[in-house]
Amino acid sequence: MTARILVVDDDSYICEAVELILTGAGYLVSSVNSGESAIESIRVLMPTLILLDVRMPGISGLDTLTTLRRAGVSVPILMMTADNSPATMQEVMFLGGSGYVLKPFDADDLIARVRQTLT
Repeated sequence: MTARILVVDDDSYICEAVELILTGAGYLVSSVNSGESAIESIRVLMPTLILLDVRMPGISGLDTLTTLRRAGVSVPILMMTADNSPATMQEVMFLGGSGYVLKPFDADDLIARVRQTLT
C-alpha cells in the first residue's frame, strides 16, 4: 500500500516542493495551506502521515497538532520548522508529534525522515 501524506504549510512554495519530492519518491501527496483546512479535511484525505508547519497564521501548527490528537487522529505527525530550539522540539514531542523536519530541508533528508517515520 502506498503511503498517503498530507502536507500542511501556509507557504504554497513549500507545499509544492514537498509534493514534488515525495511524489517522486512514490508517495501519494496532498497539501493544504492552513491548520483549519487540515482539521476539516483529515477524515476525507485519510493520510498515513502528516507533515505540519509549526508557524502558520490562524491556527498554528502546534495548535493544529493538539486539536488533531484530541480528536483521536493517531497517524504520525512530523512538524516542519526552521526553529530548532530545544524548547520547540520538547513542545512538539509533548503535544504528540512524531518528530520534526528542519527547514530548509534537503530532498534526500526529507525522504529519509518520512521513510523512517513510516516504518
